[in-house]
Amino acid sequence: MLVGMPPPRNPPDRPLPPELGPATSHGYNCRCVARYFGLDPAPYGVLPACSLSERQYRKLLLEAGKVQDEAKRLAVTRNVVDAQRKYARMREIAQRLDRTDLEVAAVSDLATLCYSAGDLRNARQCAEAVLDVFKVSAVAIVHFGQYAEARMIEGSREVAERVLISLATEEGDVTKARELIAGQRRRAAFRKEAGPEQYPPELLDVHGVDELELRIFDVRVQIAAGDFAGARTAIEEILAALEALAENDEVRERVVHQQAMVRAERARIHQAGGEDAEARADLLRLTARHAGSPMAAKVGIGLAEARALAGDFPGAVAAIVTARDELAAAGLTGDVAEASHALGSLLLHAGDVAQARAQFEHARTIRTANGDGPGLRLVDTALARCAAAEGDWATAEHHATRARESARSSGDWADLLHTDFVAASIGFARGEDLPAVLDLLLPLTLAAAEYRFEFAAPQARTAWARDVAGPAMELLMALLAKLGEQRLAAELIERTCAVGAYTGVEERSLDLTGTLPTLEVGPAVEGLPLAALGSVTSSLPLRLAPPPALRWSPSSPMELEPWLRLAAERYRLPRPAADTVETWPAAKPGRETFLLRFADAGHTFLTWRTTEDLDTVHTHPIDFALVATARQYLDAASPTPHEGESVADAVRRSLGEDAFGSFAGEQRLARVLALNLLPADLVERLRRAAAGGNRPLLRIQPSPSLAGVPWGLLALPDRRADRVLEIDEIGFCFDGDERVLDVADVSLLAPAAIPRRPSSADGPPVYLLDPRIPGQSAFGELGSVLGKQDATSPLIRHLDERLAGGPVLPTAERGLDLVRRTDTDRRLLAELLAGPCSRLVFVGHVSRVRDEYGAQTALHLSCSAELPGTAAPIGAHRPFTAADLALSEVDTMPARVALVGCASASDFGLAEPFGVLLAAVAAGAGLVAATVWALPTSAAVPGADPMSELVIAVDTALAGEDPVTELCAWQRSRLARWRETPGPATSPVFWAPLTCLDATDDGKTWVR
Repeated sequence: MLVGMPPPRNPPDRPLPPELGPATSHGYNCRCVARYFGLDPAPYGVLPACSLSERQYRKLLLEAGKVQDEAKRLAVTRNVVDAQRKYARMREIAQRLDRTDLEVAAVSDLATLCYSAGDLRNARQCAEAVLDVFKVSAVAIVHFGQYAEARMIEGSREVAERVLISLATEEGDVTKARELIAGQRRRAAFRKEAGPEQYPPELLDVHGVDELELRIFDVRVQIAAGDFAGARTAIEEILAALEALAENDEVRERVVHQQAMVRAERARIHQAGGEDAEARADLLRLTARHAGSPMAAKVGIGLAEARALAGDFPGAVAAIVTARDELAAAGLTGDVAEASHALGSLLLHAGDVAQARAQFEHARTIRTANGDGPGLRLVDTALARCAAAEGDWATAEHHATRARESARSSGDWADLLHTDFVAASIGFARGEDLPAVLDLLLPLTLAAAEYRFEFAAPQARTAWARDVAGPAMELLMALLAKLGEQRLAAELIERTCAVGAYTGVEERSLDLTGTLPTLEVGPAVEGLPLAALGSVTSSLPLRLAPPPALRWSPSSPMELEPWLRLAAERYRLPRPAADTVETWPAAKPGRETFLLRFADAGHTFLTWRTTEDLDTVHTHPIDFALVATARQYLDAASPTPHEGESVADAVRRSLGEDAFGSFAGEQRLARVLALNLLPADLVERLRRAAAGGNRPLLRIQPSPSLAGVPWGLLALPDRRADRVLEIDEIGFCFDGDERVLDVADVSLLAPAAIPRRPSSADGPPVYLLDPRIPGQSAFGELGSVLGKQDATSPLIRHLDERLAGGPVLPTAERGLDLVRRTDTDRRLLAELLAGPCSRLVFVGHVSRVRDEYGAQTALHLSCSAELPGTAAPIGAHRPFTAADLALSEVDTMPARVALVGCASASDFGLAEPFGVLLAAVAAGAGLVAATVWALPTSAAVPGADPMSELVIAVDTALAGEDPVTELCAWQRSRLARWRETPGPATSPVFWAPLTCLDATDDGKTWVR
């Protein structure tokens, strides 16, 4: 026996492979080994380990194991300084014993330690050194047959590769990260197959903690790729698995560490999705769990930033300084730099530029030493903002240029967008060469808007829009206003409004009568631009699509087209071939149609034109304060419940004297909305069109901030004041009470990108009236909306007349049999819509839900919780969402649809306009009647039945020749009655929210 080592299987006198060179190693080809094989020892080297006794060797080997255990415990608590000392001692012992396996174990652990400390340069160097040594050692092990070191070297390679996985993920190289993860899983499977005869328990992952760590890496890759929904699901599964291992003494420390990793990732997802309260809750739990440790100090930085936003600036600064001191004492230099950067950001926000710069410079020093390229780009952009705040434009441009060059050389296109935006912001603030700023800002804004659609998860798209695309759009619209570029501004608004199509529904994945299949995440798509965002999960069945190619008018293409080509070239923007879609609908001869599109970009912007003159541009910014005032008055009057408000209280508030309970209160609201939202040139042009004898048609696509506006009610001003008016002075602007409805018909305009399908063949009408919802009382929140009906009720008599005129669906003998049925679930809906039908009339509850496809609207049918769907059940009931409709086999809607329920037209109020309203259009509905706010039931006005009046009017109009004209005429009759006899029973709260989304004359029957 050699001292401390078993003899190799092969003698050392064979020629060495080129990789090994003239090196000597104890237990391989040292003088001890030569003697063992009876060779002349003179040509062989003597190493320190050769002179050790067996007792000395074993003592040092035992010490190395203890030192490594202590170092790992220190690393878990993020005590970097003391952990580094322990690893230094471990390396000394490894060199004394001439044990490569111990050396690479220490260096691989140091790679992990350096990464956790933010020292990315040394982390990479250590990890790559381990992999280089592994290759040489593997050759030596095979050549000499010295297998004693093989097993520990294998574990060290896995540790080093995990550091490279983290680095690749941070750099946005998700393809490389996934390849490394896959390699780890292949080798783990091989070791398990080989079993304990060849590998020790620590390499067989007996308890599954190695696989859980790989799943955490998967989560990080999913986040980098924008698949937040998949990451959320995986995180909850990982946490459940870790909880089951929490009491296992063998892996307890690793489990605690992994739990902290996963909860930190969950906080990141919540922050990215704008769920600040949930993110804060995660951070607070981490702080409590790791109180007194560097982990708590790191988490405290994020909590301090939230504290500053809440108004406690001094407390936030003090908290970050304290956390930074603790992190510095632990040797966590990367976290120290993060703390200094956070502190600088707070100080810059507070206007203390000098101190902010000092903090950023401190962060730069550390990040330079750590080789943290992404961190240095953040520092350069921060220093550029500092210089710009002081008017030092040369220094600002120097830092911005350096950040841009770094981002471009790294290939990180998300960073390039960010650094270009900073440069454009500085150029805009400087104001000297605004056309040059436009050359930079317009392509990056278009690219930022397009890259949003590379994300699979709605949370990621929303966060990207909020943090990247939205600020760029705000700055661009301000720049275009300064440059007087009305046409470009109008086209940007039209392009923004075109979004709304969901793709990937060619293969229906939801059987309404079966079960929801597992949605597999597909492989990464190679060569996608902006790798940190891409890696499209192509097998997800529903994705928000970018706008198609648009055309401005028959005589004019889009002026944005060359800018889109430039954006594609500069930012590697994916531009698949697509059909060109017209942005204007057809208009009836002799009837002028007005097209109004609103977009929110800081302020709200309106572009309007008419079918008589499509090439004349009218673009208006509406100050966010005006929009806020309009919304304040509308929210105070609307019966849609406020947070924490009951339905009954909301209805009482809405029918109060200052809202829709009195003519004076309602007229005041109509005037405020009109003065704040309708520009004078539009009002003048509308009146002129009406004076010609043919009532014009006003078609509106509202922005999210204006989705609840009852446009027909708005009063038309006769003049404008040259100053801000108090509320009791607005009568100065009006000579009478002329409303939009008095001069025009009004309907909603569908997004141009909504794919259109042919509607179903003509046939009987389909009625889904006040479905009974499983587990819900008739008087509960999801109870009856029509109230008790009998054979003498106006609605039942109307339905009896329909039955007398021909068949209806579902089959019924009398009108009363169509109301409050228990079988009107998604299965019956699919069955009824599979055949010919002329119209679908739904009356019932509509609500907003959130599922894996984000916020959307849902119908409450008689669906039990056991039926498949994307929404979480509500007790014994599962709502029927827009995603359910889009994913189901229901791919054909009748030409006309009514969705009479609470805020059923609120699709436009969502961050992504996706709800049953637009899903119905995508399935073939040419016209959909819906409401913009919550509908009070007739129980609010005893002795009257305004809900039945509304349903009858809608059904009658949908059966007529021109539903929009007929419904607007009915609303005008309601307005006249309101003027004559104002009171709760005649209040606009019941009839004004009704609107129609009319896509019958858009001329688009294409399917994406």
